[in-house]
Amino acid sequence: MNSAAFLVRLVSALPLLATLRSYRLAWLGKDSIAGLSACIVSIPSVIAYAELVHLPPIAGVYAALAAAIGYALFSSSRHVIAGPDAAIGLLAGSAILPLSGGDPARIVALAAALGMLSGIVLLLAAALKLGVIADLLSRPVLIGYLNGASLVLVATQLGKMFGIKTEGEEFFQVVFTVFGKLAETQVPTFVLGALLVGLLIALARWLPRIPGALAVCAVAIAATLVFDLGEHGIALVGEVPSGVPQLSFPALRWADVAALAPAAVAIAFLAFSDGILLAQTFAEKNGYEVQPNRELVALGSANLLAAVWQGFPVSASQSRTSVVDSAGGRTQVAQLILALGLLVFLFFLTDLIALLPKVALGAILIVTAIGMLEVASLKRLYKIDRVEFGIAVGVTLVILVAGVVPGIILGLLLSLTMVLVGISRPDDAVLRIRRSDAKFHDCRADEEETDTVPGLLVYRLYAPLIFANARHVVTRIRELVAAADPPVKWLVIDAQAIHDMDVTAAQRFAELDRELAENGIELKIADAPRPLLEQLARVGLSEEMGRRDFFVSVKKALEAFHQQFPASTAESGTGRSGA
Repeated sequence: MNSAAFLVRLVSALPLLATLRSYRLAWLGKDSIAGLSACIVSIPSVIAYAELVHLPPIAGVYAALAAAIGYALFSSSRHVIAGPDAAIGLLAGSAILPLSGGDPARIVALAAALGMLSGIVLLLAAALKLGVIADLLSRPVLIGYLNGASLVLVATQLGKMFGIKTEGEEFFQVVFTVFGKLAETQVPTFVLGALLVGLLIALARWLPRIPGALAVCAVAIAATLVFDLGEHGIALVGEVPSGVPQLSFPALRWADVAALAPAAVAIAFLAFSDGILLAQTFAEKNGYEVQPNRELVALGSANLLAAVWQGFPVSASQSRTSVVDSAGGRTQVAQLILALGLLVFLFFLTDLIALLPKVALGAILIVTAIGMLEVASLKRLYKIDRVEFGIAVGVTLVILVAGVVPGIILGLLLSLTMVLVGISRPDDAVLRIRRSDAKFHDCRADEEETDTVPGLLVYRLYAPLIFANARHVVTRIRELVAAADPPVKWLVIDAQAIHDMDVTAAQRFAELDRELAENGIELKIADAPRPLLEQLARVGLSEEMGRRDFFVSVKKALEAFHQQFPASTAESGTGRSGA
C-alpha cells in the first residue's frame, strides 16, 4: 500500500484527522470558548457521577478526560461531548456493588472491566453494522427506565443528605433504612444539603444560564473555607491525587465477565440510543449528517479508553453538548480543548476537591434525578396508549423492586416483544371500490359509499410476509374467503406493502394457492415490489403460479377479471372488511 492510500484510509478511520486538515483558524476562538465552558461545567457533575459507581470523585475526571479523547477521534458528530452520565453511572454502580464485597480496589477493577465490556459490545455492534439497534429501545421502555432510575438515584443520595450510613442500592431497603434512622440525622449536614438543593432549583428556575452544579460546588467550598465545615461534623471529600493515572488494562475474570455481561449490553443500548439521538438532533440543527456506525465506534472507543484510565462506563452528555453548541462550537476541536482543560485541572487544581462537602455531591445528584423524571411523558402515554403506559410503569416498578439492571433488561425484552407482536399480527384490509373515483381503497366502516365486485376479493397486507405472521395471514385469508357471498372466484393479493417473503411464508403461500385451486379459486398478485418478485422467483412460486397470475396493479387485475367473467358488475354497499 502506497503512502497516499494509507493516508486516505487513516483519514477515513479517524474523522478528526479530516477535520484538522480542513480546519480554519477562524473557528479556533469559538471552539476554545466552547470547550473551556463545557470543561468548567462538567467537572462538578462528573465528580458527582463517580459517586454513583462507588468510586473516588477524581475517577469522574479520569473518565471524562478519556471519553473526550476517545470520542473526539472517531465521532462523525461535530458537537456531541462524551463523558460520565447519571443514568449510565447508576446502572454501572448497581451492577458493580453486589460483586465487589465492599472492597474499594475491587470496585475500581470491576468499574474498569464493565467499561471495557461495554466498549467491546459497542465496537462489535459497529463491526456488524448494527447501528439500527438504537431503535430497539422503545420510548415507553425508556420513559419507564428514566423514572425508575431517577427514583433510585434520589434514594441512594438520601444517606448523604441526612448524614446517615446506608447499605446497598435497593430502593425500598434504602428508603426504609433512612426513615428508620431519622433520629440519627446529622443536622448541619442536612441543613447544608437542603440549602444547596434549594440553590440548584432556584438557579434552574430563575438563572438557567448559570451552571448550577458549578455554583453549588463553589458555594460549598467557600463555606468550608469560611466556616470550617469539617469541624461541624460535615463529611468532606478529602485529599485526592493530582496528575493522570497510568494506563492499565483491567484484569478480567470469566466469572466477572459473565456477571457483568447483562449490564454491559444494557449500557451499550442506553449509551448508543441516547448518543445517536443527541448526535442527530445537533446535526440537523447545524446542517450536517452523522453516521450511526461511526458513532458506535466513537462511543466504544470512549468506553475502552475510560476503562484503561481507571474510569467507568461513559455515554454522550446532553448538557455539555448543549453548552458547546450554545457557545458556538464548530468541530470536535472543542472537545480536545475540554480535555486540555481537564488535564490542567488534574495537575494543578485537584486540591479544591478535597474541600468539597460530600453532601454537595448528593444535592447535585438529587436535582439531576429530578430533572430526569419523565412525568409529563408518562401522562401523554396514558392518554395515547394505555398498553404502552402500562409497559412504562411496569419497567419502573421492576427497577424499584428488583434493581436497575433487571429493569433495563426487562425493558429491552419488552421492546423486542412489542416488535414481534406487531409483526405477527399485522394490519390488513379488504379493498373496496370508492364511488367518488372508481378505484380500490381501504375504506373504513360508514366512511363513504363503496362498491364490491361479486366473485372478486382484493386483500391487502400492510407488512412483509414472514414466518412470524404467515400462519395468521393465511388463516385470515381463509376466513375472508369462507365468509364471502357470493363465493370468491378470484383472490387478488395487493402486494405493494409486502417487500419480503421468507421460506416459511413461501411454503404456506404455496399451500394456500393449491388449496384455493382445488376449490376453483384463482390466486392473483398485483402491484408486487421488485424484492418480492425476486424472492418468489427464488423459491419457485413465480413459475408455479405462472405469468398470467401477476398484474402491475389492482386495476389491471380487475380488467382481466371482467374479461374472464363479463357478467360480473359492481354491487353497492358501504362498510369495511379489514383489520
